[in-house]
Amino acid sequence: MVHNRAHFESKENRLARFRNGPPSGTIETLLNSIANFFNNEIALAPTPGHYQTSLLFLGIHAAALIIAEAFWNKTGLEGYKRYLTVFVDGDSEDTKFSNIASIIHDWRNVLAHQWLGSVGHEIGYDYGMSHGFENRNGVTFINPKIYCDYYLKAFSVGGKIWDYETLFNENEREMINKRIIKKYIER
Repeated sequence: MVHNRAHFESKENRLARFRNGPPSGTIETLLNSIANFFNNEIALAPTPGHYQTSLLFLGIHAAALIIAEAFWNKTGLEGYKRYLTVFVDGDSEDTKFSNIASIIHDWRNVLAHQWLGSVGHEIGYDYGMSHGFENRNGVTFINPKIYCDYYLKAFSVGGKIWDYETLFNENEREMINKRIIKKYIER
């Protein structure tokens, strides 16, 4: 029998731990679960010869929106852009993925909800380019490997995502805790 690897403890025990423990326990359960059981699959998506580019964009976007909703109660493009700005963007212009958040967000929506869409003519992939993204004659080309690396870097040891306690005060962390618990109970 195969079990969901992200849920080793019982539903009752997890809910009790979330409710009775500090917000950091709930927040770190969410982040560690994504880091250990979702990102290991995302990390394989840009493997040369086995590219899973659509899954890479779907997976990164899903994780970004999960965290944006938990942390800031922001959904859609607003949540996605905020996540990129805080956790993914690099120092150079070609790695400030938040600058093209609307393009990636629209493309992810086509991939997830309709598959065929005219926005597909405005985005391209180039694993060989040295930039994170660039515009070529009105088409935004993204190096999925670089995008993925910047996303995963946030979860690495010392990565930006683990600095959540400096981003949020105690009251904000309690609100994050409540949002995570509410969503956990709903589904």
